[in-house]
Amino acid sequence: MKITCEHCGALIDTDKDKKCTNCGAPFRANKDYKNVRDYHDKNSNLDIREREADIQTKELQNKILEKTLNANKRISFMQIIITLIFFVIFIYAAIFIIKRINLWNYS
Repeated sequence: MKITCEHCGALIDTDKDKKCTNCGAPFRANKDYKNVRDYHDKNSNLDIREREADIQTKELQNKILEKTLNANKRISFMQIIITLIFFVIFIYAAIFIIKRINLWNYS
């Protein structure tokens, strides 16, 4: 990040230099440096909060997906049971009807 030295007006690259290369003044007390540093600190906190929110959102999505899948498994199991019950009733009714038809033929 580049800032202007408050003492001599020279351009300081804070990533490379520890103090002003022209006059030797420290830039830690420089208003521009403090403003930029505060801005970066606030934004890094926002990034952390955004990442935490993303993680929480993904966890909630996974819970919802898991509940949906479990509900679908229960529905499939119930569908199988209901189908078997109707199949047994149908077979029972068919046997009953066949016995009635056979009784009418013999009478």
